[in-house]
Amino acid sequence: MQRRPLFGFVILGLFLVGVYFLLPNLQPIVSLFSIFGVAGLLAITLHEAGHVIGGKVMGMQFGYFVAGPFHIEKGRKGIRIRENRNWGLIGGVALMLPAEGRFEDRLRKDLAVMTISGPLTSFALGLLMLAVWYTSGIEFFAICSMFHGVILFATILPLPNGQFQTDGTAFFHLIKRTNEAKSKIQSALLTGEMYGAKRPLQWSSSMYKACQEKMDRATDVKEVFIEAMFVFYVEADRDGIMPAIDRQINHFRIKPDKKSAIYYGPFLEWRMLADALCGTLDNQKLSEYVAGVSSLSDGTYSRMQAMVAWSRQDGDKALMYSKEAFAPYEKLNGFGILEREWTRMLATRIRTSVKTIA
Repeated sequence: MQRRPLFGFVILGLFLVGVYFLLPNLQPIVSLFSIFGVAGLLAITLHEAGHVIGGKVMGMQFGYFVAGPFHIEKGRKGIRIRENRNWGLIGGVALMLPAEGRFEDRLRKDLAVMTISGPLTSFALGLLMLAVWYTSGIEFFAICSMFHGVILFATILPLPNGQFQTDGTAFFHLIKRTNEAKSKIQSALLTGEMYGAKRPLQWSSSMYKACQEKMDRATDVKEVFIEAMFVFYVEADRDGIMPAIDRQINHFRIKPDKKSAIYYGPFLEWRMLADALCGTLDNQKLSEYVAGVSSLSDGTYSRMQAMVAWSRQDGDKALMYSKEAFAPYEKLNGFGILEREWTRMLATRIRTSVKTIA
């Protein structure tokens, strides 16, 4: 079972408490370490809150907000707080969805304001904490100011950030109206549709056709990741998961690749899920594909682990993972409708096989 961020935070907290009381000589170090931890988490949370506030000011819709071990999202029944199960997101992330009826130029402005609001919040709070420390002399505020400054420079400068852009890089593209900005705007529109209230079959037909055309020109799914997912969900809702995922796998020739797991992983998991739901799961192919699924996608990762446990005839563990896989989609509309249906179907097949063996 994958150890989740909350587990890590709890273990670290218990360790610090134990050291504090059992080793009195280390109490100053433990106190300082705890203050750094609280100040760092607070700075991350407020930076992401800045993105949310900036987006709301521009009329955007709240999607989700992650900071440390907490995940706040908007679902079918309003806002809910749940555990962040993803280590890759403890550094914070916020998703804001475009308001209905926004055209490209207005949406570009919305995204630009939302993007720069995080660094601006860190900048303003860094100065405020510095002023409070200067007048009060309380060192906690100096540490808070330092973390706000670190986050500001880490997000505003066009620094290498793996497969993601820094806020500064994204803002630059948006205000310069580059091709990268057009792609970002298109991705925002598609994401808004995918997180909306309608199930995939009811999504915009014009968006679907545009995604198909863009896919036809692409040679790698990395180039059209959002578009490929959009097309897959529509076709899976219309034709079923097996033909829909086969078209994606064959078109892009997707194979397990750890370096590209964040892009290829969902498609590999859907391919195995299709086999599992159709009763044709290949254990050898499953063991090969599992290495290509990234743990950054907690829903697909947990569902893949459920299938692995099931293939090993460990029904209890398989059901535990299928329950974990259901949690990220439990309150989501849009694509979440299909993901819930598939996860329930998988859990039902696992339960049936467990009863049969028993």
